[in-house]
Amino acid sequence: MSAPRWRFESIDGREFVTVYTPVETRYAIPEAPERLPDLEAIMMDMDGSSTDTEKLVLEAMRRMMADALGDPSFAFARDDYPHIIGDSTTNHVKYLVARYGLDPAGLDAAIDAYYDEYHRTLRDIRDGRIRDRLIEPMPGLPEFLSTCKRRGIRVGLVTSSLREEVDIIMPEVFRRMGIAEPFERVYDGVIAAEEVGEAFLKPHPNLYVRMAEEKLRVRDRRRAFVIEDSTAGIIAGRAAGFAVAAVRHPGTRDHDFRLANLGLAQGGLPEILDRDLYRLVAVG
Repeated sequence: MSAPRWRFESIDGREFVTVYTPVETRYAIPEAPERLPDLEAIMMDMDGSSTDTEKLVLEAMRRMMADALGDPSFAFARDDYPHIIGDSTTNHVKYLVARYGLDPAGLDAAIDAYYDEYHRTLRDIRDGRIRDRLIEPMPGLPEFLSTCKRRGIRVGLVTSSLREEVDIIMPEVFRRMGIAEPFERVYDGVIAAEEVGEAFLKPHPNLYVRMAEEKLRVRDRRRAFVIEDSTAGIIAGRAAGFAVAAVRHPGTRDHDFRLANLGLAQGGLPEILDRDLYRLVAVG
């Protein structure tokens, strides 16, 4: 059983979360508004909230197994999928190592091989060697971005991925949406892993703090909120002092959304657009 990554607790009516990676850090969760009448900015996670890369991840994992087994035609069995979707990369690879009789002592090497294949697959997509639809926008993303732009609401893209990954994934997403404009000109700010360092990625709040203060120039945390699909991201947004709306993604369907004080939008981005709460589609 893997060690816990965080612990929630309530003390004298106040909410706290202790994050255990890479060093134990305890955050008080500030109160956050449930209504935002003066909305200025929205900060969005990338994978799972803005984009869907599940097929990309599965293809990279398939390539890793094909190489490990010496079988270029390797394909997953139907009953593999519940074990290789929706959990951590480590647990996915651990399952495959056991399921296909690989040496358990080689788990770390297998994980490294997966990441090598993931980045190789990304480069193949970038260079046109893969035409399959391995990267997709989440439903409603183009309408969401255009509505925010029309209403003068600044939008920031916040991800724990490397910038190299962002610079391949987002152009592909925009191509799928039929948007010719570069993604850096549509978003008002983009922040990736390198800008805070691996030790301070989600669930730590650093990415959201830097995006808000340095890129979107948010001066009042009551005038911005976060959209996330994972427990780690929700913790990061709330620890940074922002309200959070959760969207469900198949890969994070079993995550804990308790700190998403704006609730879980089962219908994803289209549902968030329809909520008068955010005044995104107010007439006038």
